[in-house]
Amino acid sequence: MSEAIQIEQKIALEAIEWYLSLSERDDDHVLRQQWQKWLEADARHQLAWSRIEQVNNELSSLSSPLTRAVTHQSFDKAAKSRRHFLQSLAGIAIVSGGSWALLKNDALLSPLMADYHTGTAETRQVTLADGTHVYMNANTAFSVQYSEQQRYLTLLAGDVVITTGKDSRPFLLHTPWADLQPLGTRFYVRQRDNAALVAVYEGAVNVLIQNKISPLLIKAGHQVSFTDDPLGSIMPARDEALAWQQHILVADNLPLADVLTELENYHHGWLRCDPSIADRRVSGTYPLNKIDQVLKALAATLQLELVYRTRYWITLKPQQTS
Repeated sequence: MSEAIQIEQKIALEAIEWYLSLSERDDDHVLRQQWQKWLEADARHQLAWSRIEQVNNELSSLSSPLTRAVTHQSFDKAAKSRRHFLQSLAGIAIVSGGSWALLKNDALLSPLMADYHTGTAETRQVTLADGTHVYMNANTAFSVQYSEQQRYLTLLAGDVVITTGKDSRPFLLHTPWADLQPLGTRFYVRQRDNAALVAVYEGAVNVLIQNKISPLLIKAGHQVSFTDDPLGSIMPARDEALAWQQHILVADNLPLADVLTELENYHHGWLRCDPSIADRRVSGTYPLNKIDQVLKALAATLQLELVYRTRYWITLKPQQTS
């Protein structure tokens, strides 16, 4: 497998996002300092960045209008949009030793191509044309396709709380695991790599699952989870699931690995734990805007050691006994 293909998708996405942000805001000195810290934090960051620069240099030397469209000059704000660039980038590659490791991967590029997206440690509130309100958690992306006949949203990644606007057109939220049809409602959708959740707080939601004839109706005050296994049982909805709106994580007997996964959405880097302690149970309330303090508290409570490869790459390990 080539070196370029081994670049983690998260790192490649971050490199692309930095490239776009720096090109759109080339006079932002604070942004450039933040990028420099990210670049120096990990050799893999530098590798991903060098691949993007190499592609740009290679394309800049070509005469084809198609290839020139994705070079540095294409970042004229009046002429090219972020989505246009990404659509073009999806057809090229990161160069490695004369071979091409294709970036044309929906899972990699689609979040950045979405109509709305948030980054690490960023939340956002959006009001759509029909009055629908969407509250986005960190690292979340969705797209909108409204027509005269229907309102259609696609959740690509992350967490959203949706309060649907009053409109006679049917509303449908598409996710990789089900289509959700809210019925005058406020509901929460959480999407992770191998698990998902829908919780209803007002109204009701029809869950339309592939290969199932009848929809599953989730009423207010209830939730249902999805994993690689069959559909979970309907359970009472928990208000604590929405604590991220107040920049708080509420852990109730969660595995340490799951807690770190949540915290990582608010940390510019990587949070890991030794496999031997991944299932340690964690309970408590933790501020998402003070990740360093949270990690120190977890280490003290669980009697663990914080190992800093860099300030961005942190691992929790069992304390070494002398």
